[in-house]
Formats: sequence, structure tokens, C-alpha cells
Amino acid sequence: MGRIALDTVVVGGGLAGLSCARTLHKAGRNVFIVEASDDIGGRIRTDEIDGFLMDWGFQVLQTAYPEARQAIDFKALNLQSFDPGVLVFKNNRFHIMADPLRKPRYFFKTMFSSIASPMDKFRLLKLFFKTTRRPLEYIFEASERPTHQYLKDFGFSDNIVQHFFRPFFAGVCLDPAIAASSRVFEYVFKMFAQGDAAIPEAGMAEIPRQLAADLPKECIGTQMRVSSLRQNCVVLDDGQELTTNSIVLATGAGEVQRLLGRKETVSYFSEYCLYFAAPKPPFPNSLLVLNGEGNGPINNLAFLSQVSGKYASNGQTLMAAVVIGEYYEDEDQLKRSVKAQLREWFGSATDRWRHLKTYHIKKALPDQQPPAANPFRFNPRVGNNLYVCGEYGSLPGIQWALYSGRSAAESILSTESGL
Repeated sequence: MGRIALDTVVVGGGLAGLSCARTLHKAGRNVFIVEASDDIGGRIRTDEIDGFLMDWGFQVLQTAYPEARQAIDFKALNLQSFDPGVLVFKNNRFHIMADPLRKPRYFFKTMFSSIASPMDKFRLLKLFFKTTRRPLEYIFEASERPTHQYLKDFGFSDNIVQHFFRPFFAGVCLDPAIAASSRVFEYVFKMFAQGDAAIPEAGMAEIPRQLAADLPKECIGTQMRVSSLRQNCVVLDDGQELTTNSIVLATGAGEVQRLLGRKETVSYFSEYCLYFAAPKPPFPNSLLVLNGEGNGPINNLAFLSQVSGKYASNGQTLMAAVVIGEYYEDEDQLKRSVKAQLREWFGSATDRWRHLKTYHIKKALPDQQPPAANPFRFNPRVGNNLYVCGEYGSLPGIQWALYSGRSAAESILSTESGL
């Protein structure tokens, strides 16, 4: 049984842990990341199989994230953006809802879309100005209510709520009931309005890899699971003890509660992400696709190789379909149901679409119903020389993982300096 002395041990090698470790390393601290899985990234991982890049669940990076703008080199990732808008499937055809200011070619199709009434479109413009003009700090200080109530109070019709906001918000927060906090909704809407939904050219895993590149390789240990914590000591499953001046828990909320000896109280939404290879895409644009009808397993889908050609090889097309919930114990049944719905949407051409892989993420995102945490009031210190970062006490997502990780590191540094 070994014993190693360190300034800080960070438990968890996702974005929050990497952000924390990188900040501490830049300040000259001896830091070590303990990661239970075989690689860094947490929920942000990418597999390369048969020439296809498949992220662990459909994910995007919003270029408007202020923390990401500081922490990540977008140019080095060679970000590839979706068109600013969506295709909504309703009444057996696709309707475009796009930002005509950024994509003027979608102006008339958006203006005449039956998904939103003229008053709904006016209210969308009103919501755009409301959210884009408010600082994020103000949004998270505002009063809150479930998003479905917020949209009703804002005056949106049932038509646009059911056929646009429901699948859109479900795709972002995995919340088909759109019951998450209105603060979270305003934040999400602001990010989509002010930036692009993008993916790194070579897969989402390039984001944690870029963060880790600033750390010496010996600062990261994988396949090292933590069994317990003691005062200034992290105990691994194999009995090894890592003595340290400070400990940062940068894992999912449930694992944080286990290590703190608390009962798990966080409820999660799960998702399936099914990848298919197609000879060619059904349409030429790179818009996200939403299920505006509310039936069938699919909530949203994306043709990723239309955004980045590196996601597929030999001129093929890679498509990701997202199914929310825990409704399918038999993944073959799920695959058949998804294929049947794809055929309804795109016709017999889907008979040639080949299923590649299904990812089942059981704890994809925590429930974000009110009261939502205010990430700007996040207090990373939970004990003597014990800190947290990530979704526990804050919010999930790339923006808040990076922000909370940096905040935890700065808290450690200020405590050590006596400030």
C-alpha cells in the first residue's frame, strides 16, 4: 500500500475536474486527478468505430458560453456549427424555425411556418431581446417558476409550446415536461440566441483533451476509483492512500454525496443515443431536427456529418437520434421503434440506414426543477480542506463545469494565502 503526498487531489476527470486542476497547476500547485474510468472527459467522450466518430450522447458546445470562451481555444478545435435554427416534424412534413438575422435564406420559411402564430413570432423576438440584453448574473437572480408556466405567462400559444419549446427544451435538458426552472430556460435561450451550437471537427472529446494538454501526463491517473475520504487523505479501492492538503470532488452529484456520506437526493433524466450510417443525407442543410408531434420514441436528431465531415468516412452520413427516458429494456425493440419512426419521416430510403451503436446514459442530466441553484453563488468549500465542483451545488453543462472548476481552484488558492 503506497502513500503519496500532494497539494491537491481532484476526484473526477471531467471538465470540472480538468478546469480545477489546470487552474491550480498554472498557480504552481502539485495537483493530481483521480479518474475511475479508463479516460478523461466524464460524460464528454468520443468513440471512433469503423471510421465514424460517435460522442457519448448527442452534445454540442455553445460558442456563447462565457467561461468556454476563456478556457477553450475554439480555433484549435476547428469548431463546426449547426445552422441557427431547427427543422420541426409536424403533420407529416418538416417546418423550418430559424434565426433569419443570421440565416436570411430561411427568412420566408420561418415567417410562414405554422409552428408559430404571428403573435408567437413577436413574442419570440421579445424573448430574444429580453434574454440577450440581460447579464447572466441577472437571469439567475430573477424569480423562477417551472418553464411551462413561464411560457404560458409570457403569452406563448399551446401550439408553439407543444410543437417547438417542448422538444427543444427536452433536447437540451432531457425534460419533456418542461418543468425545469425558468432561470435555466432563459439561460439556455440566451446562449442559443447569442452564439452557435457547434461541435469540434474531430469530436466532442477534443474539449477535455485540450484542457488536459496543459497538465503533465503524470498529473492524471485513470482507472483509480475512490472508496472513501479521510482527513487530508483519499483512499482508493486498491488501498492506496493519497495524502493531500486539499481534496476536490468533481464527480456527478450522486458520487459526491456518496463520498460525503450523505444520502443521494438527486434525480436524473436518462437518454439513449442511437447512431445510424446512411448513404446520403435526406436534406442538404445542417439544422437540428425536432419531433414536433410528440409521438414515437425520437425527441430530436442530428446529421452530424453535415456539420463536420470527419464524423463519417467514405462519403457516408452519420445520424444521431435521441430518445429520452428509461422506457426500453430491450435495445433491439428500441432500435426497431426508432427505425420505424425514421421511415415515417424520411421514407423507404431509411431501409438502407445501418445501425452502428446505441449509447444508454442512465444519469445523463439531473432534474433542474425549481429551486435552481444560482451558479454565481456557488460555494465550492464544503468542509475543512474539502471542496466540490461540477453539478453538485451548481448546474450541469459545459459552461458551469468549467466555471465551478475554476471557482473551486480559486477558493483553494485564496484559502491557502489567507485571504
